[in-house]
Amino acid sequence: MLNALITSMFAGLLELDNVQAGQFLLSRPAFAGPLLGWLSGCPLEGARIGLLIELVYMDFIPVGGVVPPNGLVAAATALLALTWAGLPESLAFFIGVFAGFLYGGVEYRLRTARSGWNTKIEAEVKDGTINIGRWLAGSLLLESAVTGAYIFFFSALVFIPAVFVKPAGIYTATNFAYSLMPWLGLSGLYFRFRTQVGKKG
Repeated sequence: MLNALITSMFAGLLELDNVQAGQFLLSRPAFAGPLLGWLSGCPLEGARIGLLIELVYMDFIPVGGVVPPNGLVAAATALLALTWAGLPESLAFFIGVFAGFLYGGVEYRLRTARSGWNTKIEAEVKDGTINIGRWLAGSLLLESAVTGAYIFFFSALVFIPAVFVKPAGIYTATNFAYSLMPWLGLSGLYFRFRTQVGKKG
């Protein structure tokens, strides 16, 4: 449980690289997967899960107010479902993808909440009492804490039933579906590149 908590909080810190600070691609699942996998004791599985999630989420484009699924959350949740809940890698992968998709709604609400700060910030600017550091620190802390807590509690919800229920039929289905994911991901990548080449031509 302690390792799951550490992994969740570390993933929360990596999430800051997504939009809040840096943007050095540390939060991309292709990088975060093997890193979190190493932290959890399964770097190869983490790399495989991270790369597949990268391929699956690659076609989601954040246009306008659309918040795409979160690849880092997906990778971290999948790894905890694998290492903490003890689920097969195939089922853990799809649970992670689902968690990343749902987190888009959480991220949307976080952005809405931060938008509510604008009035207070404008008032402080007019009064000459603005403290940029305090607002930035609050935003970073909120994003990191919410992401880490979401990953941990989502994984805990998976862990509890996984202890008592071992649905072999589901494992067979997810194993088959998981075996197809590299091909589906690569085909999507192919069509994406072909579209880009067509635009340049």
